[in-house]
Amino acid sequence: MSEPDYERDLLVQLTRRWGRRVAVKKNELDLDGHFDVTRPDFPEHLVPVLNLPGAERLDRDARERILSAAWIAYNAKTAAIEDEIILPACRLMLLDRIPVRRDDVAVEALHQTIIDEHYHILMCHNAVGVTRRRRDLGDVRFAPDVWSVVRGRAAARSGLSGIDRDIVDIAFSLAAETTISGFLSALSTAADIQPMNRITTDLHRRDESGHAVVFRELCGSLYRSLDDGQQRMFREALVHGLAAFRSADLDPWVTVAAQGGFAVGVDQLREWAASRPVPPRDTGPLQLLLDDLGISRDLAESLRVHPAG
Repeated sequence: MSEPDYERDLLVQLTRRWGRRVAVKKNELDLDGHFDVTRPDFPEHLVPVLNLPGAERLDRDARERILSAAWIAYNAKTAAIEDEIILPACRLMLLDRIPVRRDDVAVEALHQTIIDEHYHILMCHNAVGVTRRRRDLGDVRFAPDVWSVVRGRAAARSGLSGIDRDIVDIAFSLAAETTISGFLSALSTAADIQPMNRITTDLHRRDESGHAVVFRELCGSLYRSLDDGQQRMFREALVHGLAAFRSADLDPWVTVAAQGGFAVGVDQLREWAASRPVPPRDTGPLQLLLDDLGISRDLAESLRVHPAG
């Protein structure tokens, strides 16, 4: 790579700025100092159980416990995405058997991303720890396989092995890293919620904007190295990944509602979800890669993106 090309390389620019832009390089946030006991822990409009019949009869304490449990669930899902979907894909792309860009800059970017993601899991753990302690919700916990995206990846890779399984794993991680910023933005911009929750989510969101670039660059190099059949498998897994990220997580909301003494059923939640439009996801970063690979038009309907031109 010539010096001008090196300077223009997006991964070079990202890795050079890593120490200045990422949460792990900043001073630890005083979580208890940013905890305002009078503020709700989660926006009400993002909690579907509060839209079900009977929710209007809940008193303030019950609603607040449900909102606190929703914050715990949100972090559990975020940590599961990082730990179950993104980190394994990062480690895969460091292996010689994966035909992905592997120059020194790419390897550095992957290791930086791995450090970031582990720190995000720690951020989730610490923030939820404060909430459990301050809101007396120590028993509210969620297993990784309760989330649709984790189950979706397990289903997509079922019966596969070797490079086929690796392709599915990496495609799911691409779906995660190029759309997760929108998932985080809803909380990071919610001015009326707990300051601790908004600030920690915003720190995470800022990091993910850089990760989207890393995954676009590396997954683009991988896709170009695959044969026709493997490229088709990658595209199909990407479609499944986006669908899994859009899927409603019903069982966790039953647990969340129970913290306020509100008994709801999965069927009620399923009926409510079916009556609502699928929440939009920001696919802008992914669109850039699809355009670059020339597959935007092929996947536009499945991915609900609009091809350029």
